[in-house]
Amino acid sequence: MTHNEFVAHIRERYSDLFDPTNSDQDWQYLITVGPGWWPLIEEYCQRAEASLRDNGEVGRWYIRQVKEKMGELRIYLRPAPYERIEIDGFPEIVHDIDPPQPTPVQEALSDLRAEIVGRANLTCEECGEPGGLRVIDGWYRTVCDRHFAEWQVRKAGR
Repeated sequence: MTHNEFVAHIRERYSDLFDPTNSDQDWQYLITVGPGWWPLIEEYCQRAEASLRDNGEVGRWYIRQVKEKMGELRIYLRPAPYERIEIDGFPEIVHDIDPPQPTPVQEALSDLRAEIVGRANLTCEECGEPGGLRVIDGWYRTVCDRHFAEWQVRKAGR
């Protein structure tokens, strides 16, 4: 599966987890991790979707970005900005972007993200085999021994 095919699959299968106003251009940068982490992203989406559904929160939380930074998987999740309803003919905001207290769903999603990121820290981003954080000249990647060796050769040949 290519990266574009993976993104299209996630976009279609888990559409409720992503802001419906995302443009095609937004989607080019929304998920930018290697194939070794794709199963973890899929699992995160499955479990997050189930948690939101079970708590009546579908459409109230959106994945904003999934990327690698400093060799670590990053999953950015945000509440939907707000919902406007009318009460007695007056607009009312019912879901603020920064709830004053973490909600049970927010805590569950945060715990899930921490679990998935922890597993990604031990998984090669390229192939999904066991790996670890490696550094070359200030560049960080989480890779297995084989992909680290390939990366070293590429860096030496620049």
